[in-house]
Amino acid sequence: MKAEIFGVSISNTNIADALEQINEMLSGNAGNLIATVNPEFVLAAQKNEDFKRVLNNAAIATADGAGIVWAGKLLKKTKFSRVTGVDLCLELLKGKCPEARIFLLGGKEGVVDAVRSKYPDAWIVGAESGGDLIEANWELEDNQDIISKINASGANLLLVAFGQVKQEMWLAKNLDKLPNIRIAIGIGGTFDYLSGKIKRAPKFMRAGGLEWLYRLIQEPKRWKRIYNAVVKFPILVIKEKIK
Repeated sequence: MKAEIFGVSISNTNIADALEQINEMLSGNAGNLIATVNPEFVLAAQKNEDFKRVLNNAAIATADGAGIVWAGKLLKKTKFSRVTGVDLCLELLKGKCPEARIFLLGGKEGVVDAVRSKYPDAWIVGAESGGDLIEANWELEDNQDIISKINASGANLLLVAFGQVKQEMWLAKNLDKLPNIRIAIGIGGTFDYLSGKIKRAPKFMRAGGLEWLYRLIQEPKRWKRIYNAVVKFPILVIKEKIK
């Protein structure tokens, strides 16, 4: 079941259901995209119809941000369960989907290797930073080489961390070149958390929807993105509610 927030379809699923669906997709057809949607995704989709189309074609689009959960209650009277990219990846790396053979793609140099070493029991069959992404054609500088490595690895699940919009657009263009990948998930800055480079907010802050504040304290340079999520998006939601 899905509900739309400003034209973006979001799955009303909890993490247990999402993992069950992933297990089913691992034995099914290739090319399933999972998006972890936060308020910034929704804002970006208002200006980028191609991006909106990619999100709406996703097999699962989880409610990643607390703002999405809040907007669902206020606008749609829908109670989304929050399923973050970090939590989903943690469950995968802990083996909750035993058939998943995982390839890590994205992040800064060395980050994916740090994730791989931190989770030695996970079935990780490959890890690449990927290098620079060229937005003019949504390809990596060594696009064919990366695709060849993924195909040769035996991976059936791909975690991609190029940042919002970029990772989804890259997958939209290149997923059909990866015939063994049953599921691809765009996970943004998740590798930074998993590697230990960035500390995650305490549980009480996450429960209270204040994870953004903890991230801002650690990375002040993210203030523009956080402004979009905690100021611009709520204003848009309130205006819609008033209408």
